[in-house]
Amino acid sequence: MPSAHPSANPFQNRRMIHAAQDGMIITMRCNGCRRIVHFWASDLVKVVGNDHQLHLAPWPCARCKSTESISVSWRVPSPDFLNGLTIRRPVRQVVKWLWRNEKA
Repeated sequence: MPSAHPSANPFQNRRMIHAAQDGMIITMRCNGCRRIVHFWASDLVKVVGNDHQLHLAPWPCARCKSTESISVSWRVPSPDFLNGLTIRRPVRQVVKWLWRNEKA
């Protein structure tokens, strides 16, 4: 079993694509506001890409906006673990226009 701790060499760390190939669930827990969110690794690959390191949070906490207090864990789910579990899934990507005011 590969080490769950990050290596000094970032090229030796597990990537998101490896977790997706193994059918894992990624759990992000914010230790600041105690929010817990579960994702399928295959869904996160679509959002953050293949090369994202598994132990790093892909974004800050949506509630408290902190990146330092997020811990990421992963596991191959058992049927008992999936029973009644809420998993966030991507629906669609939204592209927004940014506007600025200019003097004529």
